[in-house]
This record gives sequence, structure tokens and C-alpha cells, in this order.
Amino acid sequence: MRVALALLLLPALAWAQEGPEPAEGEQAPKPAKAGDVEIGEPGTVIEDRAVARQEAVRFQKAMKEAKTPAEEIEALERLGKWDHPEILKAASKYLKDNEHTVAIAAAKVVAQQKSQADKAGKELYSALRRERRNHVICALFVGMGVLGYENKGVINEAEKFFKKDTTETHKAATRYFGYIKYKPAFRLLAQKLDEPVPKNPNDPSNPPASYWRERWFEWESNVPYTRWAINQLVEGETFDQEAEAKTWAETHGKEHGIEW
Repeated sequence: MRVALALLLLPALAWAQEGPEPAEGEQAPKPAKAGDVEIGEPGTVIEDRAVARQEAVRFQKAMKEAKTPAEEIEALERLGKWDHPEILKAASKYLKDNEHTVAIAAAKVVAQQKSQADKAGKELYSALRRERRNHVICALFVGMGVLGYENKGVINEAEKFFKKDTTETHKAATRYFGYIKYKPAFRLLAQKLDEPVPKNPNDPSNPPASYWRERWFEWESNVPYTRWAINQLVEGETFDQEAEAKTWAETHGKEHGIEW
């Protein structure tokens, strides 16, 4: 079966290894993947409200003077070095910014407010409920995960996006489950361990090779996070295939609060 899949994927795999040739003097760009978003280190807690307020005012001035999204993002990144309710308030206003890269930067700052994790998580969840842009949704899920923020509503949303597709929002939901160590997700995660291959390669009703190539590349991008998330649920255990995880869960799962 693996041989058959390799034959199907050979042209795409060769392209992935070599990539398109860049123009002379240029480097081939690496596309940023939304589900790989990193939050960064928590901000330094400010004890003095007057100092925090001063930083917030400085930030607001920088945002008004910014001419481009890049300048706005730079101002948000500077703000994220600090942790205080005034900082959280200032950053939260940009979670719904029309420019998605600015909204993502704001989500990162909010997620860096570790000293007020519950309030910051609520801000991210509120943004998630009205957000439709996949890049921003990914940042919101990862941010809530880093903060350890969970409630039934967030978990339901994570399960919805996890089951909805196999692309970047799926990846972000996977990471969320891992960050909050959500053990009921064990089976969902384990079912994404196996390579996507046709059960019967010789079946004429199989989807075309392009379908399997796309699925395989999505799986390759997601599976490291799948394995990581499972390891967060059951520390010390790693699984490469669904059958392996299923056997373990049926034998040892109850000892770890895991059900299949």
C-alpha cells in the first residue's frame, strides 16, 4: 500500500524537495502557515498602574502615527513585552482589526498576558465567536491554548474546526487540545495519525492522484502536532499509528483517564 502511495505522490514529492526555481538573485519564499503561529514569551508584569498606563498611551500614539500594517504590528510587538490590565485593554481593541495580520498580532499580545490568563482568554474567545478569517482563528485558538483557557464553548469550537477539515484550522485546534491537555480528544487525535492512503489502490472508484497528494501534504504538515498533542495528554507515550494508540487506550487508558 505504501508503495502504491509513493507512486501516486512521486511527482509532488519531487517538487516539494526541489521547489520552484527562484528568479536570479532571489531566494524562494517559504509560505507562512497559519496553524504554526507562535505566541512568544509572556510579557513582563508591570506592578505600577501609572507605568502601564504610560506604555498604553505610547502604544496608542504609535498606532495613530502608523502608516502601514507593518508599523502597527511593530507597535503591538513592543506592547506585548509587558503584562498588565492596561496592556490587555489596549491590545484587545485590535482583535477585530480589518487587516488580518494586525488582528493576529493583537491576539499574540493578548495571549502574552499570563498574569491575567482568564480575562485574556475570554477576550480571545469573544473574538473567536465573531471571527471568520482562518489565519486569525488559528492565532486565537493557539493563544487560548497557551493561556490554558478552556470552557465548553471553546472546546466545542475546537472540535468543530478539528472535524471540519484537515488544513490549518485543524492544526490550530490540535494544538489547542494539546495545550489544555484535553483527554477526551485522545481518540480524535489518534485517528489522524495514519497516512492518508486508498484502502484499495486498485479500486477504479478511488479519487484521483491529485486528491491523495493534497491529503498527504496536509497530513505531513499536521502530524507532528498530532503526535505532540497526544503526548501532552499522556506524558511519556508516543504513537505512530492509530491501531497502536487504540490498543494502548484499551489496555492502559483508564489508568490515565483516557477512553476509546
